[in-house]
Amino acid sequence: MELYQDQFSAEYDYPHQTQTSKTLVIASTVRSGSHMLGHVLRQTDAFGFPLEYVNKHNLSEWKKRFNRRSLSGVLEDVMAKRTSPNGVFGIKIHYSHIARFGGFSALCEMLPNPHFVLLTREDVMAQAVSLAIARQTGSWISGQSDTRNEPEYRFSDIDDGLRRVCMENASWQYALSASGRRYMQIHFSDVKANTANAVLRIADFMGVAVDTRKIPQVPVTKSQGSELNKQWLTKFQQEFDGDNELLRYNPESMWHKLSKKLS
Repeated sequence: MELYQDQFSAEYDYPHQTQTSKTLVIASTVRSGSHMLGHVLRQTDAFGFPLEYVNKHNLSEWKKRFNRRSLSGVLEDVMAKRTSPNGVFGIKIHYSHIARFGGFSALCEMLPNPHFVLLTREDVMAQAVSLAIARQTGSWISGQSDTRNEPEYRFSDIDDGLRRVCMENASWQYALSASGRRYMQIHFSDVKANTANAVLRIADFMGVAVDTRKIPQVPVTKSQGSELNKQWLTKFQQEFDGDNELLRYNPESMWHKLSKKLS
């Protein structure tokens, strides 16, 4: 997998180290629009730079750069560089990343005063198609390239992605609700439709002030969607068998198999 190299640039480090007093956690799933939201928030200088610091590929590179062996050590160094002047550090965490912390409780202990923003896409079918294409091409972010072949439609790829997205969304909801942690939910479509309002909602939730002149009025990254996405979505829905295994109510079997896919 080709790394998104721009994330490691010193350009995104703050010149003065600030102690982290609050953490913005973008609680997300793959292909949910979290990359775009992270870049929007970075421009305000009020939320750090929320990136996938604990993605296994990114984490490996951060360990090399900081000469660290542990996740806690990497986060300590990243916070020192990426905490904004108001004391806020931002991070994107997909539900599948939680295990690297040692569980949800350990995550909350490792990140100072975490505030969770649950980012979801209303059109999970489109999200699953986007995931299937990204997994085949290796291109997860606009401008990122890989050497793999052109993507090939496979029903099973989209099916796996749809199950994963649905389960991870539900798992985030469960963990946040069961733990009693404060969180707000926002849809990707809301961020796209009114970017400034989305930022102000997050700022109000976190209790931080934002210079409105720094808030982008429109998304700052490019969409990767194409006609191919629409074609795959239509084909999948045409081929879908409503009597498939997931719809046969057997919760023990269903959750066991879905959990194995996420591990």
